[in-house]
Amino acid sequence: MGFIDSIKERARQNIKTIVLPETEDRRTYEAAAQTLKEGNAKLILVGSEEVVKKNSEGLDITGAQIIDPAKTDKLDEYVDLLFKLREKKGMTPEKAREILLDDYNGMKNKETPENRAALAELRAPIDRFFDDVLVMD
Repeated sequence: MGFIDSIKERARQNIKTIVLPETEDRRTYEAAAQTLKEGNAKLILVGSEEVVKKNSEGLDITGAQIIDPAKTDKLDEYVDLLFKLREKKGMTPEKAREILLDDYNGMKNKETPENRAALAELRAPIDRFFDDVLVMD
């Protein structure tokens, strides 16, 4: 058994949930389909159901849970948290909502040494969303 096969076997023995927020990237769906086929993990795809269905066309992602940030009943709580964390830096509730709804998967791509602390604050509500999603298991 090769190294990768042994990792996959260990994953199958201790199933975890993986949250995939990059639902605009076809590679996410290819990896999701393979993971579900092999039974290595439970998957949550973050995005609108329409986008997920469109972008996963031709791939079997049956079994993956789809979570739409726009439809979570805790969205206002996350918006308020982000607004309060960044209010002194010019954050508005409207901008906080926009970030959480439209840029939840792009935050990690904007990190530089200069803005690491600010991004940590911005990510707190996003991370809390994912933590709440994982508690659903």
